[in-house]
Amino acid sequence: MLVGNDVVDLHDPESRPEALHDRFDVRVFTSDERETLSASASAHPLRWTLWAAKESAYKVAKKLDPAVRFLPRDFVVRLIGEGRAVVTHEAGPFNVRLYGTDEWVGAVTTRGVAPVAADDPVTHVGSGIERLGVPGADPSQAVREFARAAIALRMNLPTGEVRIAADRGIPVVLWRDRRLPVDLSLSHHGRFVAWAWSAQPTPRSDHSSRESPATAA
Repeated sequence: MLVGNDVVDLHDPESRPEALHDRFDVRVFTSDERETLSASASAHPLRWTLWAAKESAYKVAKKLDPAVRFLPRDFVVRLIGEGRAVVTHEAGPFNVRLYGTDEWVGAVTTRGVAPVAADDPVTHVGSGIERLGVPGADPSQAVREFARAAIALRMNLPTGEVRIAADRGIPVVLWRDRRLPVDLSLSHHGRFVAWAWSAQPTPRSDHSSRESPATAA
């Protein structure tokens, strides 16, 4: 299962409404999305929630077709319930889970229309968002460390044996330099980093409680 994610720091200077170009909404959102924004009493977080849904769906679409470009209005968001949306695109549709606090908003996207919850033990979809603890920390390095630890824990592996590399700009997960059957998405903005990953569950042996990534690979 392919996965994409995005996070937006609502209090980052570039996110504030006064920092946006006058025509930002017109360039980014469809007329229906702009109408939803105009009717909302919480337009600021909603604006970036819609953006995160589009961005996370784009990351999945890009994995399906490297030629896909991020043209925001081509990724059409339809809110379908609390914390849920569907994004339509010629490479889709995409199912989106939406999350947020008064500090950040985020999205985790998979392809299809059936809802998939993050941190689902059946489908092995996992995600997380963390605040950078050290001013000036490298967010790219930090998000890789968080994701590496989360994946190692879920797959019952020593963290030191798991490594995140890149394949044509897309993050991949390695175990002892062998690529694991894991799809990974990383994001960072402002004070926050976020990751999402999916993997097919591997059966547990009757003789050991440890899952075998080697068998899965």
